[in-house]
Amino acid sequence: MKKVKLEKSKGETYYIKGKGIPKGCKYCLKGSKVVLFLNGICQKPDHCSWYCPISEERRGKDITFADEIQIKNKEELLQEIDIINAQGMSITGGEPLSELNLEKTIDYINYVKAAKGKKFHIHLYTNGIDFNENIAKRLSLAGLDEIRFHPARKHWLNIKKALNKKISVGAEVPVIPGNKNKKYLEEFIRYLDNIGVDFINLNEFEFCFPNSQSLKDRGFKLKKDSIAAVVNSQETAFNLIRKLGTEVNIKMHFCSIRAKDYHQLKNRYIRRANNVKLPYEVITEEGLLLYAQIEGEEKELDKFYENLLFDLKIHDKLLSYEEKYIRMPFYISIEDHVISLIERYELKGYIIETLPFRRLKYKQITEKTPIKVFKNENGLNGN
Repeated sequence: MKKVKLEKSKGETYYIKGKGIPKGCKYCLKGSKVVLFLNGICQKPDHCSWYCPISEERRGKDITFADEIQIKNKEELLQEIDIINAQGMSITGGEPLSELNLEKTIDYINYVKAAKGKKFHIHLYTNGIDFNENIAKRLSLAGLDEIRFHPARKHWLNIKKALNKKISVGAEVPVIPGNKNKKYLEEFIRYLDNIGVDFINLNEFEFCFPNSQSLKDRGFKLKKDSIAAVVNSQETAFNLIRKLGTEVNIKMHFCSIRAKDYHQLKNRYIRRANNVKLPYEVITEEGLLLYAQIEGEEKELDKFYENLLFDLKIHDKLLSYEEKYIRMPFYISIEDHVISLIERYELKGYIIETLPFRRLKYKQITEKTPIKVFKNENGLNGN
């Protein structure tokens, strides 16, 4: 009997060799998709509301986000698309195709396709409750490229209505461990394959703050050495793929939590950082911004700044002097003669690492380390 060979992508997702992964996922793993969170309003269906990962900040609220940025209009969405050089967009919520959200969703798709062109890839997530032939045709006319269903069993039939509409049709569901859930997923995959669906994404089941108590109450446990993965979710997914891989034609793609929370985010941050970095900032491997910040009394900062400009001949484009801070490239600040100057003027020097945003609301400092400690921790003392 032919065995299924699993391939591992660079983003730590897994798929059957020779079958590949959905096109939307390729863009996501590169960090080149903007996530449009339409709003947190949905029908709260029983099959998924108990593990919903949406935060209290967003759940049930009519507020819209493009990636991490709260937006108020379509123009702000376009700004986010441009700032990460996006090649596509995913639309999620809440429920983008509910009666309340449908017109808004269609409007966004039309607007973005008109602004970015037909090749700009857009996919959408839906629970399928309100899905019908008319909605399918409208989405196709607007230019939707891919749709991903996460339906209850009673709404499986609605998936058929998306077929043959020039839209790639798939499903995306979490892999909830346990024999009952495994059997349900197997039936679902066979059904999808039978009706001619293109793919199914099997997501690693995750703990997060909004759902942690609900999962604990149902006996789910956190995987060792993981901050979010549920025990046996990945193993269940691999077992399903190996069992069904030679029996069905549908693409089966397992997406790990690390793929979503690290690789996708990191790559998106890198794209953003390349467009927002200032001359004194350096982009880290994680897509964060790194620079030195010198703090102290204004009179002493003035003397230090003059030394940097006139004695050390550091170009003023590499320096920023505002209020009580001088910011400069970290690689200059760790030089011994610069550290000596900092100490001479009784200033304090830190290496700052921040998220790649310019607006203070989102520009969170992730690390603030004294320069000497930073040098020592990173083996930069020349020893």
